[in-house]
Amino acid sequence: MKPHPPVTRCQIEVDVSYEDFISHLPEGEWQAIAPVRILSFDIECAAEKGTFPEAQRDPVIQIANVAVLQGETEPFVKNVFTLGRCAPIAGTDVRVFAPETKLCMSEAELRKYEAELRKCETQLLKEWAEFLQELDPDIITGYNIVNFDLPYLLNRAKALNVDSFPYLGRVRDSRTTMRDSTFDSRAYGKRVNKIISIEGRIQFDLFQILLRDTKLRSYTLNSVSYHFLGEQKEDVHHSIISTLQKGNEQTRRRLAVYCVKDAVLPIRLLDKLMCLINYMEMARVTGVPLAYVLSRGQQIKVVSQLLRKAREKDLLMPVHKSEAQEEYAGATVIEPSRGYYNIPIATLDFSSLYPSIMQAHNLCYTTLLFKSTDRERLTPDQYIRTPSGNHFVKSSVRKGLLPEILEDLLSARKKAKAELKEEKDSFRRKVLDGRQLALKLSANSVYGFTGANVGKLPCIEISQSVTSFGRQMIDQSKNLVERKYCVANGYPFDAKVIYGDTDSVMVRFGVGTVAESMELGREAAEMISATFPHPIKLEFEKVYFPYLLINKKRYAGLFFTRPETHDKMDCKGIETVRRDNCRLVARLIDTCLHKLLLDRNQTTHCVCQTEISDPLQPRVDISQLVISKELTRTSGSKEYATWT
Repeated sequence: MKPHPPVTRCQIEVDVSYEDFISHLPEGEWQAIAPVRILSFDIECAAEKGTFPEAQRDPVIQIANVAVLQGETEPFVKNVFTLGRCAPIAGTDVRVFAPETKLCMSEAELRKYEAELRKCETQLLKEWAEFLQELDPDIITGYNIVNFDLPYLLNRAKALNVDSFPYLGRVRDSRTTMRDSTFDSRAYGKRVNKIISIEGRIQFDLFQILLRDTKLRSYTLNSVSYHFLGEQKEDVHHSIISTLQKGNEQTRRRLAVYCVKDAVLPIRLLDKLMCLINYMEMARVTGVPLAYVLSRGQQIKVVSQLLRKAREKDLLMPVHKSEAQEEYAGATVIEPSRGYYNIPIATLDFSSLYPSIMQAHNLCYTTLLFKSTDRERLTPDQYIRTPSGNHFVKSSVRKGLLPEILEDLLSARKKAKAELKEEKDSFRRKVLDGRQLALKLSANSVYGFTGANVGKLPCIEISQSVTSFGRQMIDQSKNLVERKYCVANGYPFDAKVIYGDTDSVMVRFGVGTVAESMELGREAAEMISATFPHPIKLEFEKVYFPYLLINKKRYAGLFFTRPETHDKMDCKGIETVRRDNCRLVARLIDTCLHKLLLDRNQTTHCVCQTEISDPLQPRVDISQLVISKELTRTSGSKEYATWT
């Protein structure tokens, strides 16, 4: 048989039916992550002073590249493509594209030089595309590469008629294409991103990852690097880039060092934050491609798991047309007893509350009884009625797909955490930690999938049943604690639940020491857990002492997990952790909290007076008064720029 000519740039090509494909669980020898090749790159453009670079007009003057293998920290490639002569850089291969130049040039010679410079830029782009194909990275990363660097390179190559450039993928003759994608939601507003298809290469834009997964005041590469790594970019302001480019070899070297650093930092951040490992483990756990984990929401992950489980059971999943569903009651929030508590406050938390409710009560699409006629064929002990008035068959009649998925996810997480405790290898520990986190997030997203207002397969009967059970359990926990731990039962004080929210209750037992509060908290958690069906479990988590309860979802306190000393000062929903105010306010509140909680000094008004008078003098740096806001375009609003 005559072999087919290769259709990709891969070293090995395999043509196999999906039915013959053998997939292994990520366990034992199959647990490791492949040593994928990662390329981080950054570009610099010479824009006119005071303007943003435009691909039709402004040249690409430098492209820095840093390549590493997953699991290693030292790059095996570090280079910079530079337009114009550049002095050497230690540890970096400098590839120069420059025409011959003279100190003094006539007008005709200058025009010729500019034409030659344009040819050099064309050659730079050609050779960079060839470099990328030769390096053959699995993952392309950088900072804002999807919305700036890659589109700029593609558009600039088009402007220069570099026809060979837009073939950056692994499939031969497959052109790299680009289109706009619009995402609009009530929560996030309107965002416009680029969708760039590079066959066989994942675009892992660190800017988009951090925007999604972290809460920071600023998302510039400089701010992010300082926050997570304690280091910053090279000191080159964007306004002097063109000036440095028009200078000499040394000024272009300074610019190249700056460009290389901007390619190195994303690699450092990937390693520090374990972003790639966590996303790969999420893809493994949910059975979706890594590109889907990056570009799509939570629903596709649950759909994938449902389809796998349905196939095992010879079931078909319906295609549901998305449309708005009716609203349902959410979680319970016990009205807070606001105040400053100079006694220990114990916190009891339900472990994986919503997933455990779905498991305990067998809540699923396949167990829901729609009509009273469905119940007539069953005896009363074969089904349950939820607090929201819906009916589901018990697991003894039919076990639901969702409870089975949750059971698999949570048991796999338990196993991963057990292996993590025993593992000594640092890289395998990172993989296991990423896996247990992915399993946790995946389990928690199942409930949200059923309650998505406009979703792939919404089911209000399931989601409202889950929240109704949750409300009932919080109220039951409150009543059990206050009924048992009281003076009438021989305890020195009447216990009181001072606050409760979704899956936790905060209890004032009245005792004076952290150790006593911990002991009573553990005892209460065991007593309450015994009243709920498996696997629902209430756990003692921590003690706050002292504790400042301001309002719903707004509190602060010293956080104890052992009686000897506090772990940290924990703040929720107040200005020290919120990003919608200036740093001066955060600093003021933080100072006041330190005096209240650590120094136990309630005369904070003096601090407030000093801090408030400082800006009026003025004795405060202007950077402390900056408030960052993101403007996102939503339907009905005027068009405006989206920036932070």
